[in-house]
Order: sequence, then structure tokens, then C-alpha cells
Amino acid sequence: MKKGKRIDYASFKKKASRIRYGNLALLLAIVLIIIAIICVSCSGSKKSDEEKNNNDTTENQDGTVTDIIEDEADPEASTTSDPTQQSSYLFKSVTVSSSEVGSGHLVLVNNNIALLNEVNEDELVIVREYKNSAYWVKDYSVLVLPDTMDALNEMLLAFYNATGNDSVMVRSGYRSFAYQQELYEDELKSTGEDSSTLVAQAGYSEHHTGYAIDFTTYNGSSYSDFDGTGDYEWIMENCYKYGFINRYPDGKESITLIDNEPWHFRYVGIPHAQVMYEYDMCLEEYISFIKNYTIDSGFLLVNTDDDAQYIIYYVPMSDSDTTTIYVPLTDDGVTAYPYEISGNNVDGFIVTVTLKEGTGVVSTDDTTTEDETSEGETEEAEGAENGESEE
Repeated sequence: MKKGKRIDYASFKKKASRIRYGNLALLLAIVLIIIAIICVSCSGSKKSDEEKNNNDTTENQDGTVTDIIEDEADPEASTTSDPTQQSSYLFKSVTVSSSEVGSGHLVLVNNNIALLNEVNEDELVIVREYKNSAYWVKDYSVLVLPDTMDALNEMLLAFYNATGNDSVMVRSGYRSFAYQQELYEDELKSTGEDSSTLVAQAGYSEHHTGYAIDFTTYNGSSYSDFDGTGDYEWIMENCYKYGFINRYPDGKESITLIDNEPWHFRYVGIPHAQVMYEYDMCLEEYISFIKNYTIDSGFLLVNTDDDAQYIIYYVPMSDSDTTTIYVPLTDDGVTAYPYEISGNNVDGFIVTVTLKEGTGVVSTDDTTTEDETSEGETEEAEGAENGESEE
């Protein structure tokens, strides 16, 4: 019988040992690679967190720090972002004095709510000196704030261009608390009553704001000559385009506590006037309505007839001396969109942000100087001074 080849067990054992140790080395190398990957990942995450924390605040030139609210949305989705949502913007904070709640073109003043802040009379302008030739004014005593003046010129020039009617006369504008008290006391003397539903007490009149005006007509003997009908219906239907509302509309008497006054207009700003017009709201209703829109719940988006775009939101007044308000930044992350902050004269502030400027509604180049105004304007206006009592 032929013998088989003898197996070298010693050599076999050495070979098996080499294979076993080789596998262990490979496993160890894999473990080391995994550990290295984890370390690199953690280092990158830490750097990212530091960069994110560094972006939470920005230092202004004056050394103060402005908080920045950074949204967590996908940057690539910005082209389809919702302009009514906080997540669509970065913000900067601005601080206003809580006492300013009584200032601005959206202050609510009525028989139950007194104006908290008196107007600085140095800021008022004389309507007679700045009016254009499309309307009349009673005399040099009629004063309003500049925003009201600009909008008044635009609206009444457009009215004249649309109707050819230049008979509108501005009879009343700003009134001081002292003058309003005189009117109130005169009313009580004439009626023998203890109170009046026609003339507001000092502090409770819209005319204190500098944003209210009363119309009559060139040959009119009272306010009621401007009744909002005929040619004047154009003003009733288009005043919102210029930032005005008819302050005491028919059907809202139970809310405004004032009888319908088609001659009484109030400047509130274009986007606000348009919302009130479209939803048939008086100012009391709008002030309550806008509280539904905050930086957390979402902004009110308004696209106006002149192709402008706004967002509007409410900020409650702080219990402290100042209130912090966040306003959105443009795409550069540094510059704020144009904005206005108005107190509501009750409990907070209304922020109006212009996302896109409008085209404008009419030119105001047709300005009449003092010398160009008819000499008979004041004389003719005297017939309008003896009308019924004024709110």
C-alpha cells in the first residue's frame, strides 16, 4: 500500500495563526476609521453651532446689540415663502416708549376713549398755505398734520379732475383741548342740557389728533351741505385710496356712538383705509380686528389699488416703560423694510410694513400759493361758520 503525503501540523498551525491575526488587524483598522469619522463629524457640528450662535446678534455702529430672529426654513424655499408668516423673515428689534401708545395715525378716540397724548402744535401745518386750487378752506385757523395735508391735496385734486367740481370746502381740522371745551360749554348753554350728543368733551374729540377734517361746500351754511351724494359720492367711494375713511358711517352708530356724519373724514393711512372700506368696518371695529394678527399668529397681507404691498400686525404694549417691537429685514439681512409704528390709544401698537412701494394715485404738483388763492374765499366761508354743533 502506497503511503500518503504526511501533513506538517506545525506549519499548518503557524499559517492559521497568521490568518487569525490578520483578521484582527483588519477589524482594528475598521474600528479606527469609524472613530475618526465620528470625531470629524462632531467637530463640524460644533463649528456650525458656534457660527449659528454668532449670527443671533449683530453689533450696531453705536455699540448696541440688536437681536436677530433667524428663521429655520430651507433657504432655497425663500422664493415661495409666505409673506404672512414669521418664518419668511429675519427681524431686528426696535424700542418705543410705551407712552407713545397715544400717538400715531391709528389712535382711536371716541366718547369713551380720551386721547392720551396731545399733538405737538409745532408740527401742524396751515391748510390755507399748502392747499392746491381744487378746493376751498374756511380760513387760516384750519390746521392738520402733514400726512393729512398731503393726502387731502391728492384726494381733492383727483376729485376735481374726475368731476370738475371745486366746491368742497374744508371747514374744520385740528382743535386744541381748550377750544374743544369752549365748544362743549357753548353747546350746553344753548341747549340747557347737562351733556351733549353732538359736541364731544375736551379730550374725547377726533379733532385733537390732527388727522380729522370736516367738509362743507363753498356756499354752504352748515356741514350737512356736504351730504356725500351727487358729485360728492366720488369722495365717499374713493377716499380710502388716499388713506381716508368716513369716520362716522351710516349703520355704525351703535359702535361709534355718533350719528352718521358724511362730512367727517379721518386719515388712517392707505392700507388700513382699504381694509376698512372692503370689509365695511368703522375704526372701532378695525382696532379690534387687527389684534388677530401678530408676529406669532401671522401678519395681515394687504395689496392696495396702487399696486403696493403691506403687512400689518399688532404688538401689545408692555407693562414696562418701553415696548420692544420686531420689524422684518429685507433680503440683505441688514436693512429693515420701510415701516411705521402707531399707537392705538388703547393697549398696543400697530406696525405697518411696506414690502413693495405703490405706483401712486395722482400728482400733487397743482399747488396754490397764498397770493393765488381767491380773495373772496374767506368772505364766502363766513357763511359756513354758523352751522350746527360740531363733534
